[in-house]
Amino acid sequence: MANLLQEVGGNHGVALWGRADSGFASMPGMDHLIFVATRMQIRMEAYPKWGDLVRLETFFAEDGRLCTRRDWHITDATTGAYLGAATSTWVTINSETRKLSKLPEEVRTRWLNLSPSPPRIVLPVGETKRKLEDFPEDAALVGPVVSARRTDMDPNGHINNVCYMSWALEAVPRHVYNGYHLREVEMDFKAECHAGDLVEVLGHPLTDTSNGNGCAQQFLHTLRKAGGGKGAEVWRARTTWVPKGKVASR
Repeated sequence: MANLLQEVGGNHGVALWGRADSGFASMPGMDHLIFVATRMQIRMEAYPKWGDLVRLETFFAEDGRLCTRRDWHITDATTGAYLGAATSTWVTINSETRKLSKLPEEVRTRWLNLSPSPPRIVLPVGETKRKLEDFPEDAALVGPVVSARRTDMDPNGHINNVCYMSWALEAVPRHVYNGYHLREVEMDFKAECHAGDLVEVLGHPLTDTSNGNGCAQQFLHTLRKAGGGKGAEVWRARTTWVPKGKVASR
């Protein structure tokens, strides 16, 4: 599903602004400026099955003077049933200096004219941008060290966002991974990661994962560059899992 969100967002940008020589969206006036995600939240009420038709609607809005927001609304294309939603926060950086930059006013005005008015909100405001706990010094769950590959890179020169999620799941206990559905993931992107970096995959339970009473389970995750605990944190997330059957597979 995360891959679909990414693809739909990219296609939406191409439809609005046109395609650069790279094949990706290129807004006129964005010389050396690129959008990078700082936060993303995905919440699923039901999962489609292989072969199901899914409808994804996406739209964007200003989120303060320096940030933008892109949201997605996910439904079953055949029945219209609600499946889930996602929201994300983005900032603009200079692709050469990698420093935070403002959108030129002309670009910002043109961009705002293409966004819904009033803005569409897919998740309640009070349930987004919630602070993620500090990761404890001693991780209870340790996944394999990952070597970031060239094929994991995105067009902006850093690791594809979806890779982080797939790496983090390696630290989830087997009984949770097999017996639960991932209902929600809230993630913060902390630093850039590039091909060749070694990444430690760590997790920590926020609930009692040993019980079998059918309660939801939560985990805190971090990905950090290998360095004996001193490596830079790349990504942090909180995942919420519910027993299979409580999040339907349609």
